[in-house]
Amino acid sequence: MRPSATPAARTSVLLCALTSLAVLGAGAPSANAASVTTWDKVAQCESGGNWAINTGNGYYGGLQFSNQTWAAYGGTAYAAQANLATKEQQIRIAEKVLAGQGQNAWPVCGPAANLGADHADPYPSAPAPVRPARTVVADFNGDGKRDVAGIDANSNMRLYPGDGAGHVGGGSDMLGSTGLWANFKAIAAGDFNGDGKQDIAGIDANDNLRLYIGDGAGHLSGGDAMLGTNGAWANFKAIAAGDFNGDGKQDIAGIDANNNLNLYTGDGAGHLSGGDAMLGTNGAWANFKAIAAGDFNGDGKQDIAGIDANNNLNLYTGDGAGHLGGGGAMLGTNGAWVNFRSVMGGDLNGDGKQDIAGIDANNDLKLYTGDGQGHVGGGSAMLPGSGLWAGF
Repeated sequence: MRPSATPAARTSVLLCALTSLAVLGAGAPSANAASVTTWDKVAQCESGGNWAINTGNGYYGGLQFSNQTWAAYGGTAYAAQANLATKEQQIRIAEKVLAGQGQNAWPVCGPAANLGADHADPYPSAPAPVRPARTVVADFNGDGKRDVAGIDANSNMRLYPGDGAGHVGGGSDMLGSTGLWANFKAIAAGDFNGDGKQDIAGIDANDNLRLYIGDGAGHLSGGDAMLGTNGAWANFKAIAAGDFNGDGKQDIAGIDANNNLNLYTGDGAGHLSGGDAMLGTNGAWANFKAIAAGDFNGDGKQDIAGIDANNNLNLYTGDGAGHLGGGGAMLGTNGAWVNFRSVMGGDLNGDGKQDIAGIDANNDLKLYTGDGQGHVGGGSAMLPGSGLWAGF
């Protein structure tokens, strides 16, 4: 796709042409869909069928989007550039371009593939995206054991105390039962105000990050803004808390709307500032499903573990100064984390090593124990029963 004008200008030209046809009584329906097979033909012509191509010519991905067109039609909701998005995501944006501009948006390859003559829906039964679960691990009741807290199907924050041996029980309200947490996008746990008790920070329905302070006995209160009230956290995909810069205060790391992982440093009094990139600004975190923070390799610095686009759990090691490196697999590369809706880091079995807890495809809470060297194993149930975490 190498248009010579902006999407708006090209659409105006197309509308003028259609208007002229209508005056003459010779209107024709515009193409607004095409099968995956036809899009494959266009991609083969445009890029040799390489959906991740970036040759440096200013056009990206299998269908050769310019950054301007990609952004104009909503592509940055998926990735900063088309080549960083999946094939399906590129086709979904191409469908919008096709509806707005017709097949000549790809002047050579569109007509060659008969793009305008194919009216099939490429993804007629595409499932809705799996909503990430909103769960965290911390010692909320002050007994020295890691608990799990999460927003349940009724939009209440519930506490499940840990036994220090890899199991949780209970299920009590932490801040009433009025559905206060409806439409919260993501939560993170840490001692954000420096009182020695674990708090919860969450992105609310207005895209502001709020602080709910813990009392050390399993309850929360408050709800003050941590970084203004201007909706700055809109379209963040995930957040995690830890002392990433080594100053003894809890920070927030989050995947932003451009799919970059940014660091917001804490002041120890419940507020944040900053927003610096932790691992480049190339949208490398596109399609990550979930992230968790912890010292997974035992070097005393906070790392990030995350489920990537291939459904593998990868470790990104921290340098103690707010940056990450690496990206090594923590439990193989066979896509074992497909449809997991949450991962959380913490020493859940009391052996001094950071583990991962996660809600799996069957909505069960599973424990994967860490070895202190960046790997996890196991997969045992933390709360007996089947599908109990559906709706979290």
